[in-house]
Amino acid sequence: TNVVVLGTDGGRRKGARPLTIYDVAALKSQVPSISDAAPFIADNGRVVWNSKNASGRIYGITPALVKMLGFPVLKGRFFTDEEVERRARVVVIGQELRNELFGAEDPIGKKILIKNQPMIVIGVTKQIAFKGYLGYVERGMMMPITLVQERFIASNSPFGLKVNMIFMSAKPDSSVEEVTFQVTNLMRQRHLIQAQDDFFVGTSQQALDIFNNIALGLTVLLGFTAAISLVVGGINIMNIMLVSVTERTREIGIRMAVGARPRDILMQFLVESMVLSVIGGAIGVLLGVLGSVSLTLAINAVSSGRDWPIIVSQAAAIGSLVFSAAVGIGFGFYPAWRASRLDPIDALRYE
Repeated sequence: TNVVVLGTDGGRRKGARPLTIYDVAALKSQVPSISDAAPFIADNGRVVWNSKNASGRIYGITPALVKMLGFPVLKGRFFTDEEVERRARVVVIGQELRNELFGAEDPIGKKILIKNQPMIVIGVTKQIAFKGYLGYVERGMMMPITLVQERFIASNSPFGLKVNMIFMSAKPDSSVEEVTFQVTNLMRQRHLIQAQDDFFVGTSQQALDIFNNIALGLTVLLGFTAAISLVVGGINIMNIMLVSVTERTREIGIRMAVGARPRDILMQFLVESMVLSVIGGAIGVLLGVLGSVSLTLAINAVSSGRDWPIIVSQAAAIGSLVFSAAVGIGFGFYPAWRASRLDPIDALRYE
């Protein structure tokens, strides 16, 4: 969350200027609140190895961006600053792309063709849970940005070599708000902006906030649906218990006649209602676990290279059973109370 992203937004006004490598240099030297700035460029492309070919994303990056975002390496390594300087023909591929091209074979050291350009695979990235602005990293081909600008993506402009985005990390004693303010002012000066900006400045926290808002909306929706289900289920339990009290009126009278107190009758039917709801809750938890496992296995089977974990929360399962018991007690109280208030004489005469 200490990363600030600068991107192009040229569609907002006529004569918009692109971001360039000169902007990267200016940010490094003129924004005191950032520790580093890393350019980023991307495009689609096809990759070939032996008789296999696949589509993926070409990413031109630097080791600074790798360090900034903490890219995890499954196998091999990332390229160095020296390899960026000399435009080394090396590539780090995503795990899904690796599985599609190489299967179980070790890809390290293999020569592949990306847009008919020979490249040597030096590493494979792990799956990344939250990719933010980067997109589909699992099908990515990460290469030195200097090579990508020279061989793969047309980057020339009157203002210098273009980049898609610039990632910046805030210093430990600086906030992302401070970085955003300074970057915005500098870019307005460099791009001679007097009205609408031709760029945007975003943070990872903004992306997380959007994700959290979506998750909150889904939670509320699912919670509302579950609440309706619980009310309907509770009413069914109440009806079942009322029918049970009616059918067992004579039994209740006999129990009272031989010494059962009203609270004994109340407890009997409350326990029955609770057991009934807990059994239903246990069946629901079991179906939920089986459904989660089946759905996850199906997703992993149809999406090549993915291995989504199956996580079943014990706390959620136990909480579901406890809540089921509470629903049984809540909706079973009225039938149990009604049973405990029966007159023994009238109950014994009931047929």
